[in-house]
Amino acid sequence: MARLLAVFVLAIFATLSCADGYAFYRTNIPNGFNVQHPCDPSKTWQGVGHHSDQGGNARNQFGLDFKAAGYRWTGALCRNDSDGDGVSNGQELGDPNCTWLPGQSASRTVNITHPGFKTPIDAHPYVSGDTTTLDCSAFFKKCKAFSAPGVKYIDLRAPNNSKNSQVPAKETTYFNMNFELPADRQYHAVGFAPILDNLNVIHHFVMVGCDRPIPVGEGYEDFNFMEGCERTMYAWSFGMQDECLPVEAGVPFGGKHPRYVQVQLHWTNKNKHAGYQDTSGVRVYYTSKLRQYDMGTLTLGQLQLTIPPKKDAVDAPFTCTTDCTQTFFDQGPVKMTASFPHMHFLGKSLFVDVIKPTGQRTRIMDDKVYNYNSPVTYEYPSPQYMDIEAGDRFEGKCVFSSQDRNETTRWGFGSFEEMCFVFIRYYPSRGELSCSQYDSHDFCYQTSTVEGPRCSVFGYFENITITVNKALKECSDVIDIVEQEKTGLASSPAPTTAPNTNRPVCTSSCLKQVDRVLKAHRSPCQQTRHKKEWKLLNSLIETKMTSLDAVVTHCNTVGVVDEEQQNGNSGGGMIAVSSMVMLVVMVCASILL
Repeated sequence: MARLLAVFVLAIFATLSCADGYAFYRTNIPNGFNVQHPCDPSKTWQGVGHHSDQGGNARNQFGLDFKAAGYRWTGALCRNDSDGDGVSNGQELGDPNCTWLPGQSASRTVNITHPGFKTPIDAHPYVSGDTTTLDCSAFFKKCKAFSAPGVKYIDLRAPNNSKNSQVPAKETTYFNMNFELPADRQYHAVGFAPILDNLNVIHHFVMVGCDRPIPVGEGYEDFNFMEGCERTMYAWSFGMQDECLPVEAGVPFGGKHPRYVQVQLHWTNKNKHAGYQDTSGVRVYYTSKLRQYDMGTLTLGQLQLTIPPKKDAVDAPFTCTTDCTQTFFDQGPVKMTASFPHMHFLGKSLFVDVIKPTGQRTRIMDDKVYNYNSPVTYEYPSPQYMDIEAGDRFEGKCVFSSQDRNETTRWGFGSFEEMCFVFIRYYPSRGELSCSQYDSHDFCYQTSTVEGPRCSVFGYFENITITVNKALKECSDVIDIVEQEKTGLASSPAPTTAPNTNRPVCTSSCLKQVDRVLKAHRSPCQQTRHKKEWKLLNSLIETKMTSLDAVVTHCNTVGVVDEEQQNGNSGGGMIAVSSMVMLVVMVCASILL
């Protein structure tokens, strides 16, 4: 559950950004790191080509013109007036004669104005349709609670020039740091503010609470959180401002609640630059004067995604049934305060309705144009908070466009895999709740309690699904051959190479992936909580295992090619079926009884 909520920024979850909001593009324009914020000249606008001052979301008109120029400072781009304010881009950026070259100083280095926006007026670019004006109030959202009496804050970030601030010279890194919060009594977090240090590399970060002690100190690289770290407390990605929680509720920590947290940074170092430092993190505002309610989270979504290539619109509907809400909210209704959609780069649109027992239908999410790099937060401010009660039903639909894909896309953490989720903040808390579907099968359970190592239905689902999908992808050639044999379309004996390729079908890497599926499936938790969900997961996995079992049987017949040996020997050469393959055959025959 923690991982799924964490990836609503998304992602959620080996995510690579496709946005052109990388800070190093600013070296391609004069004074790129010195552009005044149109709403506050004492600050700089770091995402020069984007609507967000942080970058990473939809481009403004200058960003569109910069892209059309091939991300180069050309004479035409310099003379152009992107924002239509009567002043050329070159004049605004300190190069009025259009003579600047990368690496040089511009002829003017002070009073550098933004070439993508006119002087701010009282109009919002996303509402009015005028993308050259700004609503400055959108950039100075401050929580009143931050300065309220008795409210303190703690910064969770790495010290400057420490090991934890060193960014590896590789494209993608997930880096975890562990912290201990004040725990002498129970506290409520009343809001969160991102601390953004190096926008050349920071992509998103997630903060999770842990139900057991964890070591603090030196950080480490890992996509997964530590055991027991299941409670998502805060997440940030480009375009998101400070989060102000409603005055009635807060995120609890200390006392009987988590005192240890992990902050996971996702660094995207596209050019694999050596020497970057980043001390980004989160400022947690908290108080010992507890609010009336604890905040909770409800997850909706579809866990079975198979998106064929070259499709304009592929629907993935999902439902949270009345039976599920009867279970969750039998103690009384809760107030829904905010919601967040989450898909990856194929995401096109997302809709969610709440249907009351009377038949009344209310649309709570209407993402007609979904943008992974510009996440939308739907807020339902007081006193318009919607009551969610026993017997309500949620109906939603994710829509994906795969026009630019040449292969099938499945559910997974990576940006080039897909997800379909909605995360809802509510109070009073009934825990972290999941009401998702796998195809038409319901998954309805509370996930806040962890019983023993990896005893989380959702954690198991994440692990086994990703592992199975990797095995299906790695073994896709031999699966195709087996399917052809079933339909009588393949020659006999089956060929040992896929059509139109020199890559062998039965490879050692394929069989290793199958072996990982078997190891991932051995969970000690299946007879504890949520037995119905465990049984359903087993039956669903069994359908996938049928294909993988056929892979092993086929490879046992034709033999396996060791790819490392093949790479060192152009003649390829078949090797005998290894003992690992025989083990896989035996275990596949007995798994999932």
